[in-house]
Amino acid sequence: MATESNSIYFYNPSLAASIIFTVVYFGPSVYHLYALVFAPLHGKFQRSGHFTPLLIGAFLEVFGYGIRCASLKQPDSIPLYAVSATLIVIAPVFVCASLYLLMDRLIWSGDDEKSGERSMKFLVINIRRRWLPRIFVTLDIISCLTQASGSGIAASGDWEGSAKDTGNGVLIGGLVLQVMTFTAFLIIVGSFQLKSKNAGKTIDQGVGKLLKGIYISGFFILVRCVYRVIEFALGVDAYLFSHEWPLYVLEAVPMLIAISVLGWYHPGRFLCRPRTSHTQRSSQSANC
Repeated sequence: MATESNSIYFYNPSLAASIIFTVVYFGPSVYHLYALVFAPLHGKFQRSGHFTPLLIGAFLEVFGYGIRCASLKQPDSIPLYAVSATLIVIAPVFVCASLYLLMDRLIWSGDDEKSGERSMKFLVINIRRRWLPRIFVTLDIISCLTQASGSGIAASGDWEGSAKDTGNGVLIGGLVLQVMTFTAFLIIVGSFQLKSKNAGKTIDQGVGKLLKGIYISGFFILVRCVYRVIEFALGVDAYLFSHEWPLYVLEAVPMLIAISVLGWYHPGRFLCRPRTSHTQRSSQSANC
């Protein structure tokens, strides 16, 4: 517990660490703002509105750790703690949402035909490709609402009593849904790339780089999600909840890497505009 007897924290938290991550997260957040809004205005990047949720998620990380700084100055304030914890927990959901919105563009870009109405097989289910982003974003929204409500319920009761048990259960459910959804997403993207390779299709160089960014960031997002599931499954009396370093090593650092990697492999840099004809394909291939 923190040194203050009435502190809501289960350890003695570091204000310096919260300040550092608030500042460090601000850098990639501003870059994503530039890449999404300002770079397209000057013709440096393609427009990539599907990364709007990622921009929101990046700034939620900044606000989450910023509010955590204020919370550490008032360690007995449940509202500050609840808001900070909730923002940090749900921010990755927005990052995942951008990747889900990008899914159909990636698959379409690797095909030579207009295939928006064609189906893609996932396990034993045939799914229309235009429905893939809708399905995954819907699951992502459910996961976001579930995690936010669970975190809020548990924190409102100071992580004690029936409120803790109820909120913890709801939060774990949302986290498990997030892990399952994101894992399915990576399987679909990997399956698309493998099938394209086996069929002898050439994936655009830009799409290939974007896929590399998705796999790297996806690994760190999964590390973070698995950590959170284990943390809340073990409960507030376990080691992960009663020590601060896992929050930074297994939550803050992985998400910082994921957001930064997706900034470097930004779709505005590597993904061309949709092609509608052979002439436009030739023209845009020269421009992208």
